[in-house]
Amino acid sequence: MAPGKDNLADSVSVLTPRQFDKFVREYRIPLDLHQALPSRTDAIHPFRQGKFAFYTRVCNFANYRVPFSRFFIKVLQFFRVHISQVNPFGLSRINHFELSCRALGQKPDLNVFRYFYKFITAGDWYMFAHRENVPSPSSNERSSLKNWKDNFFWLDDRCLPEDMRWRFKDQSMSFDLDEGFIFNEDLGRALVEHQSPIRPLPEHFLWLGRVSFSWARGDKDWPIIRRKRDRAAMSLLDALKVPSMDVFDFDFEEQAEGEVPLMKQVAASAHPIRTPADPNAATSSAAEATSSVPKNSSEQAATKTVSLVPVSSKGADGSSGSQAGRKSILDDVDDDPEIRKLDEALLYRPSSLKSKSVGADTDLVIRSRKRKM
Repeated sequence: MAPGKDNLADSVSVLTPRQFDKFVREYRIPLDLHQALPSRTDAIHPFRQGKFAFYTRVCNFANYRVPFSRFFIKVLQFFRVHISQVNPFGLSRINHFELSCRALGQKPDLNVFRYFYKFITAGDWYMFAHRENVPSPSSNERSSLKNWKDNFFWLDDRCLPEDMRWRFKDQSMSFDLDEGFIFNEDLGRALVEHQSPIRPLPEHFLWLGRVSFSWARGDKDWPIIRRKRDRAAMSLLDALKVPSMDVFDFDFEEQAEGEVPLMKQVAASAHPIRTPADPNAATSSAAEATSSVPKNSSEQAATKTVSLVPVSSKGADGSSGSQAGRKSILDDVDDDPEIRKLDEALLYRPSSLKSKSVGADTDLVIRSRKRKM
């Protein structure tokens, strides 16, 4: 019988070793996070020590990759919920919002996200649902999603914040909008005007939208989305709205001399992977997972992912060894001067995330709400 909404503690993984190995290779899961296939008696929760249950649908439906984006982690932190507790439908809405903001040349804004979506329970899991009487930033999305609760594996929790905790049902759900709630109305209008469908997307979209930080190409290459019929380069904004991926060619072009490589431009948007507190424990964990790790040319490409993102390391005094590690996850990463400089570099590309003008007459219902007691 398929897992229902209220059996999180009983849901076990049905992934086969072959499916697991293929998934790790295809989505370039960093091998130093020591992914391991659960036994047929390991439920989603409680976790193994230092591990968490990672659903395959996070990648092949919700469009997120490991390492995760800072905005993604920021949303989970704000609502004080663990990634393993959120339905992939909810995760896909975070991703679609983040990509849509980037496509407009804007930083994703937590308050705008909260304007469009509310945080609710969905059985043993949680969900981000559209608010009633608020226009949607997405044009359509699937109405059902099968086989996600029973397709997961263990992953080191070093790719998550140290203070990401499990949410319990007796914790407050008071996240509604009060009368003084303020958000960027211009960004809200632009997102509604440029609605696009929520769906699985090719890697080119995710690279340009700064939610994928895996790169197997050279520093001179830049991803280009082209229309097949005339080979014209398309912006991420326009490409997101096209109904079918069949009209695209996914290409690369060589950057001009002196341009900042793509991965150096987008890596600052990645949430850092923490270094192991005990290197010997990491070695032991790696040995434990060896039988489940694919051994071929894809392994080298997968491990390369780690070097492309910030790595937070702590010294003996508990201080972080990187600027990224010292920054609070609820601070806005885009306020960093270095990141703003990289934002400007992105705008010079022919397939850049430039915004179309947003009409002032775009109808967007702005409603304030009293906080629920």
